[in-house]
Amino acid sequence: MSDNSDILVTEEGGAMTVTLNRPDRLNTLTWPMVAQLEEMVSRANRDPGIKVFVLAGAGRGFCAGHDLSAMGDGGDALTEKWKDHPIWMEPEQVGARMLEDSQIFISLFRMNKPTIAVMRGPAAGSGLALATACDLRLVSETAFFKTSYATAGRCGEPGSAFLLQRLVGPAKAREFMLLDEKIDAQTALAYGLANKVYADDALDAEAAKIVAKIAGGPGMSYAGIKRNLNAAERLSFEDCVSTEAAQNARASLSHDGKEAGQAFMEKRAPAFRGY
Repeated sequence: MSDNSDILVTEEGGAMTVTLNRPDRLNTLTWPMVAQLEEMVSRANRDPGIKVFVLAGAGRGFCAGHDLSAMGDGGDALTEKWKDHPIWMEPEQVGARMLEDSQIFISLFRMNKPTIAVMRGPAAGSGLALATACDLRLVSETAFFKTSYATAGRCGEPGSAFLLQRLVGPAKAREFMLLDEKIDAQTALAYGLANKVYADDALDAEAAKIVAKIAGGPGMSYAGIKRNLNAAERLSFEDCVSTEAAQNARASLSHDGKEAGQAFMEKRAPAFRGY
């Protein structure tokens, strides 16, 4: 485990787990945390030994968004980054900076390995965007989701409309963003915002089972599945068929693809290596 105070990183059994570690502030984000999270996503994406990326929050919350108190005179790196107060800047300048600081959502969404958010308590604002950028959201019964954008006088993190709408559909995305109501765990499950809901004291153990299953699976197949699913949101049916055929060919010719066929013939469990 590496401990950089606000971010904890562990690597075990083919999984990299990044834990946001500001439990007293419900793991609200500072810009140094965002930068380090981006670095960890990039590192995990390049490391063939990492099969699955897990994002969690310490204590009773997942992530309650950005630490807005740091945007004033809080004195940390956020203040330096935004030393020209946004009120004196042109909208285009502010937008460019926000775009730069929002690359983490793109990196997490486009990651070629499965990503899992393990969640308790609030996921609000940028915390909601981080969760919706992941492939799976495994949540405690204490978890809740809130856009928080309208309440804060914002429109949302760049990409938040896309991420939320793809999960819950246009009608519910509009409802969640415009009304800014708290969405509890069971409601989130019903609308596809959460994948699994567990009792709070069972969350870690149940999440560990799913992480282990994916970490021991066919990595190239997972990468191809993610590419196919992402492509399906923007391509025509015919183009999706072509994309899926190409990805399937790569997977079937990989070690794990051949091993799966051999294991089937020999009536045994396959021993996947992730390539």
